[in-house]
Amino acid sequence: MKLIINASNLKTTGVVQVAVSFITECIRFNSNEYYIFMSKTVSEQISPSRFPANFTFYSIPDYPQHIIKGLRIRRLLAILESKIKPDCVFSVFGPSWWTPKAPNVMGYALAHYLYHESPIFSILSLKERFRIKLLSIVHKYLFKKNGCFYVCETEDASRRLIKFLTCSEDHVFTVSNTYNHYFATFHPSGSLVLPPKSASEFRILIMSTFVTHKNITILNKVIPLLKTQLQEIEVVFILTVDNQVLHEKMSKEVLQSMVNLGRLPVSKCPSLYYECDALFLPTLMECFSANFPEAMIMNKPILTSNLPFCTEVCKDAALYCDPLDPYDIVEKIIRLVKDQNLRDSLVKNGRHRLRSFDTAETRAKKYLEICENILRIKAG
Repeated sequence: MKLIINASNLKTTGVVQVAVSFITECIRFNSNEYYIFMSKTVSEQISPSRFPANFTFYSIPDYPQHIIKGLRIRRLLAILESKIKPDCVFSVFGPSWWTPKAPNVMGYALAHYLYHESPIFSILSLKERFRIKLLSIVHKYLFKKNGCFYVCETEDASRRLIKFLTCSEDHVFTVSNTYNHYFATFHPSGSLVLPPKSASEFRILIMSTFVTHKNITILNKVIPLLKTQLQEIEVVFILTVDNQVLHEKMSKEVLQSMVNLGRLPVSKCPSLYYECDALFLPTLMECFSANFPEAMIMNKPILTSNLPFCTEVCKDAALYCDPLDPYDIVEKIIRLVKDQNLRDSLVKNGRHRLRSFDTAETRAKKYLEICENILRIKAG
């Protein structure tokens, strides 16, 4: 199979991690020819020289979703496709913003359009809600125009996407998100990411970008409360966000309890989990966060939102809180810090829950099988 893997439109950490993982795992499936369209962000984490001869890489100089500059990029993608003549295109996450002539399979991760009951809509301004509504119209049109096959990361998201796009059930597939292969092969070494930890320090990792639905600003209320109620232990929050945005959104007092590393390459993420004591994800909306299986394989307890898109994935492998209630969050953090048995139980349940997710290899295999099955149906 001649396959274009399209990652030309990807910017943010989570989707880039999936793309890098998928591209890397394709080395195992050497009967195909792979043509990789990489955005600037993806290019930073891929070394083409490490790949065999059946891989060809194209660094795309800008993002196709840009209104003006994107015209040139979309034309470039069309020209490249006409030269390659692929059997299929797999756009890791859509919309792809261009319509290939070959069948285009697009991953889906835009939760805003599927989870209307999310509490995020109660805190967004009228202007922001209108913007989401407008974008939902645009993105719905593009998903239907750019291709007609889609991949979601949970069965619930797949069911909701079928309704959102009013498309056929046999055009939507489910393949779970998972941890990158770097997690499966991680061994502690001398090159750690964080400085040595003091005996009284408890490190909580928040691995995400600084976007509204990740709800990181709740820490402006959580940290002052936590300091008054938990004085014998220093809780430090480890973040991986844009430093300028962090300083704009968080108070000076709160920043003293944070260490921000900025965006990290995927290869360093396992070490960061290893050096922290727990994962905290106060999200208000997700299709699926890879943070969950990442924490599970790294034997870290999880504290996250008591919302369906978290509870469906984690089940008994997480401690849950009301993401908009700082008092409830503080109570749960204190429980996590003080109760070693609770942490051990969550870690044990996480290891068991991990068996229900794909590995990076099986996820890649399923992606490729979807493409092959589509080609088989079209040929038959």
